[in-house]
Amino acid sequence: MMQRFKAVVSYDGFDYAGWQIQPAERGATIQQTIQDAISVICQQPVSITGSGRTDAQVHAWGQVFHFDVDFSLNAFQWKRAINGHLPKDIHIRSVEAVDSRFHARFDAIGKRYEYRIQLGEANVFTRRYAFQSPWTLNVQAMREGAAYLIGEHDFSSFCANSRAEMPDQARTITRLELAEENDQLRLIYEGSGFLRYMVRMMTGTLIEVGRGRLAPQDVQWMLQAQDKQICHFNAKPQGLTLVEVYYPAAAAEAPADDSALNRKQKEK
Repeated sequence: MMQRFKAVVSYDGFDYAGWQIQPAERGATIQQTIQDAISVICQQPVSITGSGRTDAQVHAWGQVFHFDVDFSLNAFQWKRAINGHLPKDIHIRSVEAVDSRFHARFDAIGKRYEYRIQLGEANVFTRRYAFQSPWTLNVQAMREGAAYLIGEHDFSSFCANSRAEMPDQARTITRLELAEENDQLRLIYEGSGFLRYMVRMMTGTLIEVGRGRLAPQDVQWMLQAQDKQICHFNAKPQGLTLVEVYYPAAAAEAPADDSALNRKQKEK
């Protein structure tokens, strides 16, 4: 019998051409690598559906995907089997059996991203995971600029989606926090959803504020302009991590007959 599973995966995206499957000449992708692993286990093609895309060189701690299989492994066995066929820079954190109506993309109600900026002297050990800022940044000015982005707005100035592709470009940011930790600055974004390049474009703009090339109130002006030509600041991809995808509590409830399998997985 066909069973749907929900999986949470972490990955170092630096050497990949993003999440979504691409033509082979563009390089390996996270989605293709995981699909290949599951397909080898099942000995037949299996597709996976993610909560959304991440760009080339972008990382994830809590990307979510689902897949449907007719194969006699429980959730814990699937986690172990898939990890056994994946490279070391991709790791399945959890697998659980879910209702067939669960959808990793359409059931998501929010996401959390973090962008890391290395301050001061360049650090060779963080170059894959943080933007190495060659500038001294005014963090207080960045916080003042970030305040304009919180709430529900039309973010068309801060995304690469065309109106034809995505007519509704209104999104809600519920949290935008700048946290200084030793020699790094973390920009923490939480919201209902994010458009293409949206986090990187907002971050790039705030970096310009920190450099003094933009005033904090310029962020409000750019937001209100709703102009695709106004923002040219796209922060480097390697500083960005998809931390978590949020779902309603009941969205991924497992079918009753698999509850024992899920309990066993949690006990492992």
